[in-house]
Amino acid sequence: SSGINAEYGVCPLQKEPEVQCPAELFREPSSCNSTTEESFSELMKERRRVLWERCKHATGASGSASEKFYLDKVGPNGLVWCPVYKGASSSTNSHFCPLFYGESTCAKPSAALWRKPNFRGSLAPKGTPTLLIVRHPFERLFSAYRDKIQAPPNGNGFIDAAMRKAAFPNRFIAPELIAKRQSLINSAVAIAAKQMKEHPVERGQYVYMKGQSNPYLNPLSATFEEFIRAILMGAMDNEHWKQVGRYCAPCSEYYDYILKVENYQCEFPQFLKTLGSTESLLNRINLEKRINVNKGRSATDRTDFYEYYALLPDNLLDAIYQWYKADCDLFDYNCEKTICEIREWRRAHLS
Repeated sequence: SSGINAEYGVCPLQKEPEVQCPAELFREPSSCNSTTEESFSELMKERRRVLWERCKHATGASGSASEKFYLDKVGPNGLVWCPVYKGASSSTNSHFCPLFYGESTCAKPSAALWRKPNFRGSLAPKGTPTLLIVRHPFERLFSAYRDKIQAPPNGNGFIDAAMRKAAFPNRFIAPELIAKRQSLINSAVAIAAKQMKEHPVERGQYVYMKGQSNPYLNPLSATFEEFIRAILMGAMDNEHWKQVGRYCAPCSEYYDYILKVENYQCEFPQFLKTLGSTESLLNRINLEKRINVNKGRSATDRTDFYEYYALLPDNLLDAIYQWYKADCDLFDYNCEKTICEIREWRRAHLS
């Protein structure tokens, strides 16, 4: 036991057996090798084969997809898409949006295709091609934290959820403050709301209130560890970090195309061509203009990723792996290697 009162904090999760590290770490990610229609088709066939083989032993990846959307103007036969949030969903939406709305509408956040009732997947004719875009689970979780929790945009309701569901239950406070806990929380909520409204901060920045003794104001939002603990304890169920296996049910829903964010820039254009998109449609989608936000990180641009994960205790890293194990296996992500890299980075930079 950690000795922390359960009402005010959580004990460390039970540690899973340590993963076995491969001989080589921190290798450059593989480059895109699907530059022709033939190679792309072979790649999709291999990803489906791996998925189906591993579905035999997976749990929680069957049933029905939580969301599927029918985009009748994408390709000659339309498209059914299960959007994985924090998995290039914004980029993909920005590509498809001009097929349905004008540029001025597509520039607005409210133009997200999945918010329109006429795009329900149930409207799709049988045999409509299907799309799923996945991302390394650890990368996706980290991106969700930076974008939605650490410093959410002005007016974003995630800040309140982060404080109430992650920071308040998991943050350690001094014993002498326990009696004042509720008043400290109320004060923190009011100050945080005012601060975030008047002084929005850049994505990925912590906000500390100088001169404040209130522990819930330093930082204002949940720390990465508090956020992770809240998810693993079931307090923050949200599509932005929910397992893809549970959200899109790939073991019972058939997906013709399984793309990866790490190679989005070359796989997405090839997907459109394989789908049978005309030159006119490709021009309207305007790939060069719109590919931007969800590039896979390169090995030389991962310092922030390692810094955040390296601060987590080993038992929490292993718990994240168990949480996303099905996604790691189904989509062939070597999450054990990622944990080894995090531990090695910690040893080299924090020891």
